[in-house]
Amino acid sequence: MVYPNPRTEKRRVVCILLIIVTTIPLVGAILLDIYNSWNRGDIVNIIRHSTVVGPFAGGILKMFLMYYKRHSGQYIIEEIDSDYSHYNSLPETYRRIIDKSLENSLFYSEKCWALTVTVCVMVFPLMAATQTTYNCLFSSEPIKYMVHDLIVPFVEPNQRFESPIFEVVFAYMMYASLLYVIYFIGYDGFFGLCINHACLKMELYCRALVEAMKEDADIAMHERIVRVVQEQIKLKRFVELIQDTFNFWLGLILVATMIQIGTCMYLISESLETATQIYCAGWESVSSNKIRKFLVFMIARAQIPLEITAFNLLIFDMNLFVRILNSSYSMYTLLRS
Repeated sequence: MVYPNPRTEKRRVVCILLIIVTTIPLVGAILLDIYNSWNRGDIVNIIRHSTVVGPFAGGILKMFLMYYKRHSGQYIIEEIDSDYSHYNSLPETYRRIIDKSLENSLFYSEKCWALTVTVCVMVFPLMAATQTTYNCLFSSEPIKYMVHDLIVPFVEPNQRFESPIFEVVFAYMMYASLLYVIYFIGYDGFFGLCINHACLKMELYCRALVEAMKEDADIAMHERIVRVVQEQIKLKRFVELIQDTFNFWLGLILVATMIQIGTCMYLISESLETATQIYCAGWESVSSNKIRKFLVFMIARAQIPLEITAFNLLIFDMNLFVRILNSSYSMYTLLRS
């Protein structure tokens, strides 16, 4: 659904439409549950659903974007093919650089990225299946776990855990999980390969400049420097192709990241406000000292903010938000320099 092969354009259109038709019930059910959660003020459930349906809808958008940008994507592949055809005739010093770049592409962009996406996505259905199986085998009152707990429309809430509704919904969620894997391995993996090839082109013409400076004759040196300049120009066009192909998605990633950080900060700020709400609960009209002592402990506990961490190290708070902005700008100025 991502690879811009002109011979598969019609098949890709059919498959994309088929995926949209088969996933409309899932997306519609999640959006309906988000709407109902909004009406009852259940912000936590809205956030839980949004973190699932957002990337899933983004995956469908990736297929549309890659189809819309199929010509620029095809130009990228054609230039990579042309470059590697030319690289076969380069000296051994260049070949070592190229071989190292190929190893990095195969290891990081294909193996590591594919494994990371697959593990991160499939851990949810595997955990649900394991917990359900364990409860059915060893528990007197077994509890069933969904891949993503969702209120099934037109069905009583508790009936979603009964057969055959549970099995059908579980299989449907597994299908959606596999689509997740396809979305992120194909599109983002292709982006990583493009960036790695651009870095290879830069490294090669820098090496060519070093070789040019070793020439004794000015004419030969001039000719080799001209070829380096031509490679610089080709690199600029190649990066423009990457920009044209992926710029919209990169902007969406930025927005999605900001939303995720914002939702974490919202939860933390809400936890701090509970201390004030507990204090204003009307304790002054209660004469029991035992009840009042309970409230003191509750307020003290509520005054300690909840923490959401990444890798159990980075705390999502305003300081992290500021550090992300500072680090991004520092990286930008470093690249610009």
